Amino acid sequence: MQILTELLLIKHLQVLENDAQRAKDFLEECGALNNDFLPIKRDGFVFWPLKFEVDGTVIELKGTPSTKTSRDYRLHLPLQLQSLAPRAFDIFGNIAIIKIPEEILPHAKIIADSLIANNLNIDKVALDLGVTGEYRIRKLKMLSGDHDFIAKHKENGLIFTLDISKVYFSPRLSMERQRLSMLISKEEHVLDAFAGAAPFSVTLAKKGAFVTSVDSNPASEYWANENFRVNQVSRNGYEFFCSKIEDINFNSKSFDRIIMNNPTNPLSYLDKLSKLVKPGGWIHLYFIDSKDEDLDILNYLNEEFRCDSIRKVHPYSPSSTLKVFDITRRKDNVQNTNQ
Repeated sequence: MQILTELLLIKHLQVLENDAQRAKDFLEECGALNNDFLPIKRDGFVFWPLKFEVDGTVIELKGTPSTKTSRDYRLHLPLQLQSLAPRAFDIFGNIAIIKIPEEILPHAKIIADSLIANNLNIDKVALDLGVTGEYRIRKLKMLSGDHDFIAKHKENGLIFTLDISKVYFSPRLSMERQRLSMLISKEEHVLDAFAGAAPFSVTLAKKGAFVTSVDSNPASEYWANENFRVNQVSRNGYEFFCSKIEDINFNSKSFDRIIMNNPTNPLSYLDKLSKLVKPGGWIHLYFIDSKDEDLDILNYLNEEFRCDSIRKVHPYSPSSTLKVFDITRRKDNVQNTNQ
């Protein structure tokens, strides 16, 4: 078993040495730190071993096994399944969410039971069959544990409760939500255009922003209001509209910051939403892009805007990556006039 462990390539989160402790605290809080392996220090960076992918710079390195007994669930599977079973999986509260290759689907129950046996914080395992439909909901099938998909998920000192089978939520965006919370100023007006159960909205409202949350899924409205309540966000700090974003008339209202977390189809909304950004304000647009080439987002915007940065958030498929485009509207716009 030890020989097999040493041969495994393990996903690691790469952070600067100065950020190492903060990253460790975050990974421990969300259950992503793989204590079966030791952190690696190299060239001014620390590489924390992961149980599952989080957003940030994630790379595969040969794991340095800890002297502690391994809890890698794959080591407890039949030998023919060990290399085929998924290394990475999401955790939402007490529910592990995994994708299983079609060729080993008949062994899904064995894999699920092994996951539960080797992870004390998990007592359910759901099979991820993909995100579908107007509301971007994951189609899930419970493999092990009772069939209740409601769970409480801890993240960045907050608690998010929802039915993961009825509302979309990505645990992999936890560090991205934390990043935005560090960028905002108190009393900013923020539009969360595709809010879901409001993890971005709650995170930013707790930092003092006034948040307008929009989502057309009625289940999102229910769980968003519950998450505002549980995290003690004042009713004066947010508003929620159960509507498609394109159906809302904002009149003369404008925002300091707009979050567009609809990565499969954000570009069709960009023209309308960009008009709502104040000069000097920001758009954070999430988009599933080619792994090796960056979308030229300025092709979809006028000359008032510039793209300040493009960040790779996490891999989405072998050929694509979820990216965030941080876009700002210039303060010194000069309006063209006919002479």
